[in-house]
Amino acid sequence: MSPFPDFLAPSLILSTLLAFLWGTLWFVWRGRTLADWIIDVLAALLGFGLGQLVGWLLGLGLPTIGEVRVVEGSLFALLALWLTQRLRRSPSG
Repeated sequence: MSPFPDFLAPSLILSTLLAFLWGTLWFVWRGRTLADWIIDVLAALLGFGLGQLVGWLLGLGLPTIGEVRVVEGSLFALLALWLTQRLRRSPSG
């Protein structure tokens, strides 16, 4: 019997874990509060998902782990994290 529910694909679990990892690492590097961590994780999840979609649409031959496009997902997750940090930065700062 599988330790994961049947409705969760392994690629979805891996993608979520990788995005969560990127968001948490970004928070460790740049974050200050719990709200920062939540925003960073959500941005990484959104960016990673968008990277998956773009990688699938473009059909790039970059390395994958199963169906997970790690390179594209990671690049878009980092881009989303950078953009959210830029948008949250105070104008006076």
